[in-house]
Amino acid sequence: MPRFARMRAAEVRDVRPGLQRMTLDDGSEAYALTDLCGPTQAGDELLVNVSAVELGLGTGGAHVVHTNLSSPYAGAAGAGRVMKARYLSEQIPVVAAEESAEHPEVSDDGERLPSLAGVRVVLCVLHSHALALAAGVQAATARAPGYVMTDGGALPFVLSDLAAACLERGVITTAVSAGQAFGAPIESVTVASGIAALASRRVDRIIVSPGPGHLGTASPLGFSGLDLAGHAAVLDGLGAATALAVRASTDDQRARHRGVSHHTRTLAGLAPLRTVVPVPAGIAATAGDAAWITSLAQRAVPCSPIDIAAGLARAGLAVTSMGRSLETDVEACGWLGAAAAWLAAGS
Repeated sequence: MPRFARMRAAEVRDVRPGLQRMTLDDGSEAYALTDLCGPTQAGDELLVNVSAVELGLGTGGAHVVHTNLSSPYAGAAGAGRVMKARYLSEQIPVVAAEESAEHPEVSDDGERLPSLAGVRVVLCVLHSHALALAAGVQAATARAPGYVMTDGGALPFVLSDLAAACLERGVITTAVSAGQAFGAPIESVTVASGIAALASRRVDRIIVSPGPGHLGTASPLGFSGLDLAGHAAVLDGLGAATALAVRASTDDQRARHRGVSHHTRTLAGLAPLRTVVPVPAGIAATAGDAAWITSLAQRAVPCSPIDIAAGLARAGLAVTSMGRSLETDVEACGWLGAAAAWLAAGS
């Protein structure tokens, strides 16, 4: 069960519309999603969810404001009828792309499926890797890709400082929050319909990943990015070209994530056969380095990597993964650079 505590806000910092961060009266940190619980002022008494912090988990590293007891929030009337975070007390109505008459899936007979031919999609296990990959593409081509955030990690889009910075600096052209995720400039019921919405806006280079807060275990099936294989299958059926960005690391101290992550190997084994795996040029010819791809009956595509570290520097972004700087992880940047080069092809 969730654990709650009553605390008071000592100092409140407005981060951006929809998000406040604050220090509580006991010195701990918290954040408030103001579209759900309303704004907070210093001195307000709050009911905060303390579950993750008490368990020592990394899901934000802060308490979450559940209710402002000093100023209960009645909410604001919304025009949308699609509910997200469904069946929780915080469920929120949004205006989804699927409700628009201009959406490519909307037709009189309700049966016409859109074609995603000509659309390229890279599927990425980690949120930080996805947006670093976007920075590489934007720097190399001067053409920003679109971004679709699944509901495999954090549900509120506004929580991602990195995504907010990428939107502000033009690293991504726009973003979609899909499934139960909410708060991006475009809302969609599914990942596929979100990509169709981007394609209808002439965005044909797209990156898909969970939001921040990836959940992983030692189990080959127990990680929150597993649904990317299913998304790849649907997108492949709609005619999109799909690729898997390899999660790899020279710096990760955990054996299962050193070199190519076991999560990537699982995804590659479950993805459709037409989903390719971009490989840094030179590695493909090195014995053993890419053999795992062909052993899974998948296709390794050698690509000359885009310089991810340079792309991040150009955008003024500092990206960390599990507390480590991504820019200094040579293997991570090499594989992400290959995926970025595949996505940029034809731009």
